[in-house]
Amino acid sequence: MSMQDRAYAAAIFIIIGLCCIGAYVAVSGFMNANPEGLSIALSAATATATVGVTIEIPTETPAPPTNTPLPPTQTPEGFQPTAIPEATRGPTLDFIPTIPTPEPTPTLAVTATPPGCGAGFCPRLGPPDPRAPTGNPCPGNYLWGFVTDANGVGIPGVRVRFREQGGGGDIKETKAESPNDPAGRYDFPAASGIWTVTVVDRQEDPLGPSFQVQAGQSWTGSGNCPTRVDFIQQ
Repeated sequence: MSMQDRAYAAAIFIIIGLCCIGAYVAVSGFMNANPEGLSIALSAATATATVGVTIEIPTETPAPPTNTPLPPTQTPEGFQPTAIPEATRGPTLDFIPTIPTPEPTPTLAVTATPPGCGAGFCPRLGPPDPRAPTGNPCPGNYLWGFVTDANGVGIPGVRVRFREQGGGGDIKETKAESPNDPAGRYDFPAASGIWTVTVVDRQEDPLGPSFQVQAGQSWTGSGNCPTRVDFIQQ
């Protein structure tokens, strides 16, 4: 190599060195003036040069949550909570007024007493019968009936007492057999009033239970005659 060539090479190295020094000085000055600029530029360059790589740039970091405790509830001194009583029964309809039940109207007892009353003669109602007084099977203007033995045979000469609620009364004897009257029948004319009928002895002591009947009642066409009372010997 000639001297001239060596001089050229030296000059080139000197020029390259000067360029490097100038670039260094320029970069150093830029970094000192804008330190963040180079970081952003490098990040952008890296993101551009890297394919398929996601670069996350962190933003502001959230502050950790803080749990501020609630102030304690203070119960006033001497305070006692009111106890709620438990339900002891279900809902009722107390608001509905109670409607008084009307008392039943007393009615006249005309139900027949069956045989076996524990006395000498037991009373009971009887059906309409053509042997009744006046020939009417069930006359409403007579208290009537038969006094019989246990087999239904009429007993003549038995005393039957009639007493009205107002105090009046009479005693009749059962009839003996005749063309107009069957044996054992009694009859007492009474068109109205409530009467008590009883079989009695000669001293007028009862020989069995009394029976209450209302005179003047008409037969309805079914059932027993309302004015007929028979007395059956036990």
